[in-house]
Amino acid sequence: MATIAEASEVRTKQALPASLKLGWGSGAFGIALLMNGVSGLILLFTASILQIDPWLAGLVIFLAKLIDVVTDPIVGVWSDRYESSKGRRRPFLLWGSITGAISFALIFTSPSFENQYLTAFYIFIVLSFYAIAYTIYNIPYMSMPAEMTDNYHERSSIHAYRMVFISLGSFVATAGVKVVLEALGKTEPSSYAVVGVGCAVLILISTMVAYFTTASARFTQGAEKSTKSNAAQVVHEFNAVRSNRHFLRLIGVKFAQLLGVQTSGAAFAYFFVQSLGRDFNILAIFGTTVTISTIIFAPLLVKFSQRFGKKNTYYVAASVNIFYALSWSLASEGEPLWSIVMRAAFVGIAFTGNVVMAMSMLTDIINADANRTGVRREGAFTALYSFVEKLTGAVGPLIVGFALSFAGFNNKLPFDVPQGGNVDTALLFSVSWLPALFGLVAIWILSGYNLTEQELQAARAENTANNEVNKQEKS
Repeated sequence: MATIAEASEVRTKQALPASLKLGWGSGAFGIALLMNGVSGLILLFTASILQIDPWLAGLVIFLAKLIDVVTDPIVGVWSDRYESSKGRRRPFLLWGSITGAISFALIFTSPSFENQYLTAFYIFIVLSFYAIAYTIYNIPYMSMPAEMTDNYHERSSIHAYRMVFISLGSFVATAGVKVVLEALGKTEPSSYAVVGVGCAVLILISTMVAYFTTASARFTQGAEKSTKSNAAQVVHEFNAVRSNRHFLRLIGVKFAQLLGVQTSGAAFAYFFVQSLGRDFNILAIFGTTVTISTIIFAPLLVKFSQRFGKKNTYYVAASVNIFYALSWSLASEGEPLWSIVMRAAFVGIAFTGNVVMAMSMLTDIINADANRTGVRREGAFTALYSFVEKLTGAVGPLIVGFALSFAGFNNKLPFDVPQGGNVDTALLFSVSWLPALFGLVAIWILSGYNLTEQELQAARAENTANNEVNKQEKS
């Protein structure tokens, strides 16, 4: 008979069924559409379509995201301790699917009141609802891979499948949406309403598919019942999480990197129209190229990481992203299509490496912590990680909104009318210089990350041995 250690080793080498990876990964389509559809359009929509001053629009987007300070830890610890025959996480996927789709539709069907502050207040309410819905789905969803497998490289494989669906969802949010807006009239509020309702349907279908197809996924039991109050439990769990040096290093990398990405994303549609003199159809070609590049490089980068390590793969992706950002400083009005497409191909490499490696490293950290402490904290870890992602998504539009206001951007004009001068400088600052600077900071922080496969295997072996000793003592 195999020993417990041998049985554990066999289990860790088993690959998950492709059908399960596809099913779980499909939820990323809806999440990517939900996130990128809002982040890529929200500043332009609120400032130029709803006619809210750019600084106020950026401030409202930022304040609505602050609700995640409360909701992220609550949902994270709640999903850690939730008990259900369907697992701890899957019920949240059901609730988040419905509320997420509704929230997306509400945002882009927002009315424009005569008083811009009333419009801003309405946007704040629906964006707050959106933030809560996104949290309910995404935190439990992103916690699932840590439960689904113990295999070091299988975690990268899972997220490579997810990366494909992220690419497809981002494709719809960037290329698809831009083509529709260009065809219907990109300055017409009714066009955004059509996009909002149509995307909401796609979000609902995708996220529900992930709910149904993960019924067979392995899930672990939550922490034992505690006599502490709910608030005390949240504080206790997050004190444990934030004391993890590997995790603090990883979220430092993600904060710096994503702050650049989100700043660029908030300004990108303006930059294409204002500075490059291009329409949304060219922006759609850019998005299509990014999607193709991402799908091609996802499996290649996983193989690269298996040979050279996750940290080195992350270095490559982050470096590519810096050079990509700086390349926009060389662009000018009427930039040739070939150079735009080439940049998009490099974005695919950077985006894939950053997302896949970061999430694979996160699941490594979660499992290492569980092996060391004997407590499963997937939700708590993912909640803090997700909050950093969403915080940068709030700060990015805030930076761009104030930059445009400071540059004298006139939001009463149609946004496809070039304003030049300081506006172009503010946009270049947002899509090139600032992202490159933040990328360098991310690489510097990453240099201190040192959680390896060998360390994980040692922790797992020690945990198995301790469990065996405890069983013998009890018997």
